[in-house]
Amino acid sequence: MSGLNLKGTLFMKPTITTYQYSYITQQIDDLVSAELSVNDAQIRAAVLAKILDRITPLLPTDEPVVTTFLQGLQTERLTRAKAAKLLDPLIPLVVPFPQLTPKQLEKLFRKVKKLKQPNWSEMRLHEMTYLGWNDGGNQKKYLVAPYEGRVIGIQGELSPQTVKGVCAICQTIGNVALFLSTTKSSGLGTYTKKGNYVCRDSAQCNRQLTDLQPLEDFLTVVQPQRNHKK
Repeated sequence: MSGLNLKGTLFMKPTITTYQYSYITQQIDDLVSAELSVNDAQIRAAVLAKILDRITPLLPTDEPVVTTFLQGLQTERLTRAKAAKLLDPLIPLVVPFPQLTPKQLEKLFRKVKKLKQPNWSEMRLHEMTYLGWNDGGNQKKYLVAPYEGRVIGIQGELSPQTVKGVCAICQTIGNVALFLSTTKSSGLGTYTKKGNYVCRDSAQCNRQLTDLQPLEDFLTVVQPQRNHKK
């Protein structure tokens, strides 16, 4: 719902999660594809109705920008350029991933010396359900994500080999690499490593992530055993 800040300027309260926004954008992509490839007007109308049923419950319908957005989707022969212009005004309604300070990140990765920091200037926070970045020099990948009411940091080895496969986080077929993290030690100098294949490009992975559960399942597997204790 919109409100006024201390200066009396109208603002919109973010209520849409980043993965819901990704779901909405994917649905709009499907709508545009149908508009561009299907000639039967009745079929296009049926596709539109189904997509509206899916995305409307995720939107704060008391916001004027949402009303404009939903009306704009019903334009004859919606193009990708028009769809992008309709989606942009929704961004202030998305709860963005928090931009963490270097000290906050170092606290999450206490055992990492000279932690390579992510490039925040290249990140679209309204598309990020989790933070992920690669350190190619050390073949490492770092993940920061919400888990059981808190934010955790996970580091792991990222294979230099990229293959086509299903990402464990976004459940989409793409360019994936094996991510392995040390989950526990036997106490005899040997370690247990667990992981799965994930998108090499975390930005692309976030854009494809529409459900939080696979991310939570993945984090349960790869986080150090001590983090399971409460």
